Amino acid sequence: MKGSFRTRALVLKTTDYSETSQVIRVFARDHGILDLLAKGSRRPARKSSSFHAPFDLGGWYDLNFKQRSGDLHLATEARLVEGFGHLRDDLSTWLDATLSLDILRNLFTPGDPNNELLRETLQYFKLLSARRGRRRLRNRFFQTVLAASGVMPSWDHCSDCESPLAEFSVDGISLELPAGLLCGNCRTSRGRFLIDNELLTYLRADSGRDWGLVPSWEVPQPVVLRGWEILSSLLWHHLERPPRSLRYLRV
Repeated sequence: MKGSFRTRALVLKTTDYSETSQVIRVFARDHGILDLLAKGSRRPARKSSSFHAPFDLGGWYDLNFKQRSGDLHLATEARLVEGFGHLRDDLSTWLDATLSLDILRNLFTPGDPNNELLRETLQYFKLLSARRGRRRLRNRFFQTVLAASGVMPSWDHCSDCESPLAEFSVDGISLELPAGLLCGNCRTSRGRFLIDNELLTYLRADSGRDWGLVPSWEVPQPVVLRGWEILSSLLWHHLERPPRSLRYLRV
């Protein structure tokens, strides 16, 4: 249905459309992923301008748009609310932020709203400013994305027979894609990762941990990195390819 809407949106991608305009992909509150044409967003700003500056990657905007037939709608006015400038102060932090934008713009169907995922993405961006616990924050964000995608494996039960994993020796638990965690009775020789008790305990706790507690959470670095291997493997399998931005990431 056509109409005019006002929302707030996170910019996931910007593409110059002409000397004066941009095409942007945004993650909008109540609307999900949208592609918008912003006519005149690259013109020098005036008091009467609808856009005071070109749209910036990772910016959080008050946004007005008109819905049109087809996949490309029309942005009519925008104002920057939060630019998350701190993300650009450190290369590793910026690479993590752009990886998350890359995942969001490729993983979810346009027009499918997910306000909880948007809220948690903004929380992730704010906490990255502390430059503390960056890898733990990234793992927590990946758990959020997997849950929102409906492909989060159970950290408590076998994905095949649904037996409690606590009943099995941790040496017998493995990750197999796309199934998830399999117990000693269901696992095969194809298991990519063996899951020990320390790693399984971390993943269980991480999936529901309050965002504000993640940066100060004391977890051995090898466990965090093995958690990253598990979570990223699950997500790349779901995407069917690693995001292009991954090649720049310093794990």
